[in-house]
Amino acid sequence: MCNFLRPITIFYFIFYLITSLFIISPILAASSEKSSSGIATESQLTDNKVTNTEKNSNPKEKTSEKEQQNIGKRYKIVAIQHQNYLPYTNAYKGFINKLKKSEYWGKIDVELYNAKSDLSGLDKKIKELSKSSDIDLIFTIGTQSTKKAADKIKNIPIVFTAVATPIEAEIIKNWTSSGRNITGVGTPYQITKGISQAYSIGKFNSIGITYLAGSPNHEAAVREIKEFCKKNGVKFIHHSTPFKQNDGKPFPNDVVKKQLQESLDYILPKVDAFYVQASATYEKNFSVFRKAFQKYKVPSLGELIFIRKGIVMGVGPNDYIFGQQSADYAIEILFNGIKPSDLPMDIGTKFSILANLQAARMVEFSPVLLMPLLNSADAIYQKIDEW
Repeated sequence: MCNFLRPITIFYFIFYLITSLFIISPILAASSEKSSSGIATESQLTDNKVTNTEKNSNPKEKTSEKEQQNIGKRYKIVAIQHQNYLPYTNAYKGFINKLKKSEYWGKIDVELYNAKSDLSGLDKKIKELSKSSDIDLIFTIGTQSTKKAADKIKNIPIVFTAVATPIEAEIIKNWTSSGRNITGVGTPYQITKGISQAYSIGKFNSIGITYLAGSPNHEAAVREIKEFCKKNGVKFIHHSTPFKQNDGKPFPNDVVKKQLQESLDYILPKVDAFYVQASATYEKNFSVFRKAFQKYKVPSLGELIFIRKGIVMGVGPNDYIFGQQSADYAIEILFNGIKPSDLPMDIGTKFSILANLQAARMVEFSPVLLMPLLNSADAIYQKIDEW
């Protein structure tokens, strides 16, 4: 190339190149800085124009009226539970944590109301909510709070979970659509699904259950288990204890313990497996169950909350995940304009199997049956932690 360029020409070429770099570099840097700071470059503006044009030409991608209404608005959710109960706590944790991880958390305020077994206080709160104009959604946890809210509140969307038998409790008519302002996350026949899993691991010839007479969930469970046992040729022994006194008030706890003991003494000698239903009453008085299991050497299965208290096998829904799925439904309703009646309720499918080795040793559980259980378990507990 030197054969074609004189020295003076080379000098001017180098001078021109250096000058150009000094002039152009700040422009490129500024352009880059604008782009990284969120200010669109010309090419980005062009791309955005094309994208917006495409959106405007496609009705499905236009900003919805609901989304326009969402701009700048804050949403208030009230969560309700009627008592202190570990599954309810887990469901609420799943609900609130999923909301916190969503892009909408900055627009949401959540208030938790726990009636702490004061049903008159719960009635008062629900009456107050039914007249409120600043509540956007209600999240109910458990049958009592869900039933009372569904009966009284018709103008606010309701999402529920931790309701084992919503049809029997007359909360919904079917699992596909409520036909009104309520939806939720649950599993049809969740109790017999759990018992069926246990039966597939180690077949039993008979199973027993005690239940609270007058409880919609417990009485529905008895009907479910009866059907399962009839289908599989399993003997079913059940016995009830009163749910409340004649005046509607709970029995004193010493009376509850005595009634439970009498019920277990009637059932356990007649069965080779026992199922413990979800119940705050049973959780509070589980020592009665544990002593009876040890006395009669009967293996037990039941809700996950009892695994640390002394049942051999815990099987049931994961309330934390159900709470997370309830949060997804709340977002669909509040931010995407989906009607509660358009959201099916039979989506709670995550079940867990847990095993407790100390509980198994306590009832002299057969090693032949223990190994299949341990192989199937999602978690194995070495000891009983809550005596």
